[in-house]
Amino acid sequence: MSLDLNAMALFVRVVENKSFSETAKRVGIPISTVSRKISELEKSLNIRLLERSTRKLRLTEIGQEYYEFCRRGLEEFETGTLMINNKQSEVSGTIRFSAPPNLANILIAPMVCAFQEQYPKVNIKVLISERNLDLIEDGVDVTLRVGELEDSNLIAQEIIQYRHILVSSSDYLNTHAELKHPKDLLNHRIVTFSGWHAPTIWKLTNKSKTEKITLSSSLSINDYAGIIYAVEKGQGISEIPSIICQSIIQSGRIIEILPNWYLPKTKLSIIYPSNRNLSRMVRLFIDFCIQHVKEWQPI
Repeated sequence: MSLDLNAMALFVRVVENKSFSETAKRVGIPISTVSRKISELEKSLNIRLLERSTRKLRLTEIGQEYYEFCRRGLEEFETGTLMINNKQSEVSGTIRFSAPPNLANILIAPMVCAFQEQYPKVNIKVLISERNLDLIEDGVDVTLRVGELEDSNLIAQEIIQYRHILVSSSDYLNTHAELKHPKDLLNHRIVTFSGWHAPTIWKLTNKSKTEKITLSSSLSINDYAGIIYAVEKGQGISEIPSIICQSIIQSGRIIEILPNWYLPKTKLSIIYPSNRNLSRMVRLFIDFCIQHVKEWQPI
């Protein structure tokens, strides 16, 4: 089977523009040529990729799957071309990078410093924010986000998954009621990450058993650095992300409790506006971030 790569690229553009006429206008060719190329592609594949009407286009089920393959292939081709074009160019410029606050000192600062050691002519502007910034309006090149992501036109790549774990200090545990089951948490002081009005509900699972515990907080702080400090000082029991507490647990300053009961997993993803027109500098930074985080072992 001989496929027309230009037709495959036009197919991707038609799907993204949701229009034959808009694609023809942007590419600079007659609409009849766009239509003919897509028809020839469908004929060569012996499948229907698009359902056409006078008002709109709709991908068929197989067309949706084929679009994803074509899109990835086109992105790889354009990335490769960009790599060749930039092969001899010096990596320099400014990267605007945002991340959630609780990762700032543990992950973000070491990561950007390591990148700048390798590429000293790159300036990095880091914005630590609880808010999910609008990458286009706020001029952000790359961001890290925690948890589930809303549907959008942004490129999102999951890097790692991790859990929150229950922790306390040995001083607190030595002077308070024994803790063997999640229900025993009801008899303890609880330090939580939450706003003023958010309820504190921990869902813990042990194999096929699940316990959903609604707790009353003795102390609530919307910053994990403050929570870790409070736990170290014996203020009670809390849950914190495993990815920010490895060294503290290894030092013995805090202790993991109920290790056989698991909180739900969450994920850390890297997000950027588009694969297509990324500079070599930004692409290198994205690849560096992904590798750095993957080598950084969470509990």
